[in-house]
Amino acid sequence: MNIAKRSADIERQMGNVGVMAWLSLYPSLPSPVGAWLGSTLMVERIGLFPSSGEIRRPVLDPASLLTHLKSLYSQQALDIDERDGLKVIFSDWRFRARMHGSDPAIIITVETRCDPLLMPLKTAELLSQLEHFEKGMCSGIPQQTEELF
Repeated sequence: MNIAKRSADIERQMGNVGVMAWLSLYPSLPSPVGAWLGSTLMVERIGLFPSSGEIRRPVLDPASLLTHLKSLYSQQALDIDERDGLKVIFSDWRFRARMHGSDPAIIITVETRCDPLLMPLKTAELLSQLEHFEKGMCSGIPQQTEELF
């Protein structure tokens, strides 16, 4: 089993959503040595999984957008988790898209595996897919399930 697939299996079992979930499992220790070690581990973890952070975008139909993203990326994905929105894992990156609780918006997070240069590219790709979907919704054109990139 390759490392990416093993990592996806562990994340699914742990319910991990990335760096923030990891940090919640390993809070800083009160001692100076513990704080230094915690900071070192945090920087190391962020280096392993560079993240876009949460990006909130208003959309007309968040549920349809999640279905659209799943159809776009499911063929290439190592794993898909739909427990809380949509989490799609690939060998070198992953994204999570979920609906905002109170208004028609979507929150996305993009993380890459040890590749800080890939993260902004995949974030831009995903945001482009959101814009393409919204333009199709506004113009009444049926959505195509092909990637723009």
